[in-house]
Amino acid sequence: MIYLIDLHSHYLSGIDDGAENTNESIGMLKDSFCQGVRLSVATPHCTVHRSEDIEHFLEVREQSIEKLNSKKEKQSVRLPRQLYGAEIYLDNNINAYPDIKKLCIGETNLLLVEFPLEKYNHACADWLHSLNLTGIRPVVAHIDRYIFWQEMLNDFQGLDIVYQINAARFLNFSGRRLIKKLLKYHLFYVVSSDMHNMQNRSCNMSDAYRKAEKWLGKKTALKLFQTNAKSLFTMNQKEQGELL
Repeated sequence: MIYLIDLHSHYLSGIDDGAENTNESIGMLKDSFCQGVRLSVATPHCTVHRSEDIEHFLEVREQSIEKLNSKKEKQSVRLPRQLYGAEIYLDNNINAYPDIKKLCIGETNLLLVEFPLEKYNHACADWLHSLNLTGIRPVVAHIDRYIFWQEMLNDFQGLDIVYQINAARFLNFSGRRLIKKLLKYHLFYVVSSDMHNMQNRSCNMSDAYRKAEKWLGKKTALKLFQTNAKSLFTMNQKEQGELL
């Protein structure tokens, strides 16, 4: 089995439109583990319009983590290693908030951001550039979802950015056709689940990987689903071994 890294998921409960309760949280993580995911990052939706929003989000997230940890202690199940971050709605210049780094994934400099789907704001390129200048590396969530993705990629040239693709895109022809166009840009891509529940927005990572391996070849599939993401983290020897 190929062990995978999932940088974008919504398994924490009571914080956004993801898991409804801790039972579903555990179920989502169990399913992820069975699909080969060995590191899963919880990235609840987060909107920041003032500095106080960051502290409030962190408080609510910590409460959800505590509930999940309590539930885990009562069950003997194998789950992926968990890290925590946020999926920030980039509708304003978040560089204005000094504590924005607190929303990065774990102890990394990775900050997952998403954009309004309705219309692209060209000012976003300046905002991402400013994040780079502070040492933050933005991860653009589900680049495959934006109808204006080409404008974005053109605007973001030269920036230090990770582009995340949703695993579900690999499961149908139109999605694979779009991925083929994205890959022509030769950027730094990672595939993640963006899972929200166990019904219509589940993990999909193993099925997506098999499709990618068949369609793109093992080398490219590994790069998209494991190697690129692995390079973003500092791991000890045991953790490295789990991903081989």
